[in-house]
Parts: sequence; C-alpha cells; structure tokens
Amino acid sequence: MKKILMRAGPGFIILAVVWKFWLCPGLLQRIPAGWQWQANFIGIQAVPEKAGGQFFTKESTSIYLRKAAVVADRQRPASVLIEDRFTILNPADKKVVWEYVYQADVASRTGRHLKPEWQDDYYLFPRFIEKKSYRLRNNYLRGVPLAYQKEEMVEGLTTYLFAYKGRGEYTQSYAGSTEYPGIRVEPGQEISCADDQFLFKVWVEPVTGEIIKLQESCLSGDYIHDIGTGKPLAPVLRWSGMTAGDDVAHRAEKVRGERLRLLLIGTWLPLALLTCGLVLLGWGIKEKA
Repeated sequence: MKKILMRAGPGFIILAVVWKFWLCPGLLQRIPAGWQWQANFIGIQAVPEKAGGQFFTKESTSIYLRKAAVVADRQRPASVLIEDRFTILNPADKKVVWEYVYQADVASRTGRHLKPEWQDDYYLFPRFIEKKSYRLRNNYLRGVPLAYQKEEMVEGLTTYLFAYKGRGEYTQSYAGSTEYPGIRVEPGQEISCADDQFLFKVWVEPVTGEIIKLQESCLSGDYIHDIGTGKPLAPVLRWSGMTAGDDVAHRAEKVRGERLRLLLIGTWLPLALLTCGLVLLGWGIKEKA
C-alpha cells in the first residue's frame, strides 16, 4: 500500500504542474476561437451648427454601436487579427454621425499588441488582472493609461474600475469610412478633445478581464487644433456615451459563466490535483515510517 501511495502522490503533483503550466495557457487564451465583443449604448452628441461654424448645436440623443471580432486566426496561437467597428447613429434618421473601423494583430494568449512599438499596450485586459495601471490601445484609443481606482459591484459581480482623464487625440478615427465621409485635416493640425477633458472609464471583471460597463466622453468637444500653438480652429463633435440597462445585465450574465470556467480550469482543478498529491505522499511517508 505504501508503495502505491508513494508513487501516486508524486504522480498527482506532476499532473498538477503539467496542467497548470503546460495545458492551461492554451485553454485560457484571452482571445479564444470565435471570440467577439459587442456593446450597444445610448449617448449624446452635438455637431457644429453649420459648415465652418464655431458653435455646437443643442445636444441630442445618439446610438452607439460597438462590435469587435476575430476575422482571421490562421496564426493562432501566436496571433489573431481583430476588426473593431465603432459607429454613432442619429436615432431620428439612423444616419451615421461618426464611424471608425480598426484592425489589429494581437497575441491570442495575452491580449497584447504584437507591433514592437506597442508591446506594452493591451488590446484587451488580460486574464486575472491586477490592481495597477494598464495601457489600452483599441479602436480610437491610442495607448491610453488606465489607472486602477477601486472595486465596485456591477450586476452582482465584483469589478475593478479603471479610469483616465486628460489628453485625447484621435485624428485618425475621423478619417472616414464607407458610411461616414470623415473630417479633412490639414498638415500641422490634429483632432483632439478640447482642454484635455477626454474621459474614459471601464468596469472590468478581474478573472476574465472582460469589460462589464464602459463610460466615455469629451463634453468640452472635439476640435481641429493647430499642433504648434494648440489653438482650437473648428468644432467637430461633442459626445458622451455609457453602457447601461439590459446591455450591462446581458454582459454580466455571460461573464459569470466564463468566470466559472476559468476558475475551474486555471485554479480549482490544479489546486485539487496538487492537494491530492500532497495528501497521498504524506500518507505514503507515514506508512513507510
């Protein structure tokens, strides 16, 4: 009996190590096959009063549609290609007020960008996030440093709130698409949030790294600025949006299932195997003594 215990104990311990450090990374990929993320939320928007005008019209309700999905994964697990489409619609006539389509090569296991100059930037928050700052680069965001603020409950889930307020430059996102004509910017100019009032907040479930709730705005208004002087030249768009209601509840429910799966695969199962191995090994040593 003691020989069986002495062999079984180390076997379980080895199995726990193999599972945790060899099998788990593939099973816990941040961007698994078929991954997609979608958010529909209500916001406000105000456009310039007229062509060449210096003031915004009265704010009106707008519809924000955001969808990101894997469009090519032939290089998995090294990388996947993600397409990220963000559209703002006028609810009255469904006309596109703004739209930007962005693509990125991302490491499927970590959610990091693969370009060397962006190696410290994440397209997505990683699994098992920490209470620290992360640089996020996706869609119109260009390496925005999001600092951990506090824990908050959202739809019964513990989330980490990350936030940034400051400079927001996103000239490229105003270049236009098939549905949106875009904004022309001359050399030496950029489109950025006036007075550095760009605000971005996300509530992230820490095990999955999934965003449950999102808030973003430039209430001071995006303007064409002269890069050299910083002088605002013409208004472009004033906007604000936040996920709420059914969209948040639906996402929270989906994340609960994913969280359970990740904890089972990445924490509880290897811990159970290790515990069994140590107990059996202990019994074997006791029997031998």
